[in-house]
Amino acid sequence: MNQIELITPILTLIIWTFLIFLMMAFGRVRFMKNPQDAAYSKDYKNQLPSWVNRTADNYNHLFEQPVAFYALTLSIALINSFDDLMIQLAWAFVLIRILHSLVQIIINIVLIRFFLFASGWLVIAYMAFAQIFLN
Repeated sequence: MNQIELITPILTLIIWTFLIFLMMAFGRVRFMKNPQDAAYSKDYKNQLPSWVNRTADNYNHLFEQPVAFYALTLSIALINSFDDLMIQLAWAFVLIRILHSLVQIIINIVLIRFFLFASGWLVIAYMAFAQIFLN
């Protein structure tokens, strides 16, 4: 198998993170009266529409759990020890993170977000477990 097949989900999630950044930046530029207000985020959150704040929160979340996914998936690609299931799991994680973003930004139902968050960790855990114990 080609490592590009396993790395493509990583690149897709990076592009998604960039799109969330653009949405956050647009909202902040559009609705912030004075850019200096951004010096301390707690000081200007009340000035912005809730979707802008939720987008900013989601942008931060895309630098938390996905970091473990990036490290694990790159490690699996590096040791060249993967099969179709690993590729499918990598894509499943990316889909889960995209859904998490959409839920957080659009409807922000915490129980759905938590289910998606936990599902993401289960995918990562299985990917790691499979590499350690099933290969």
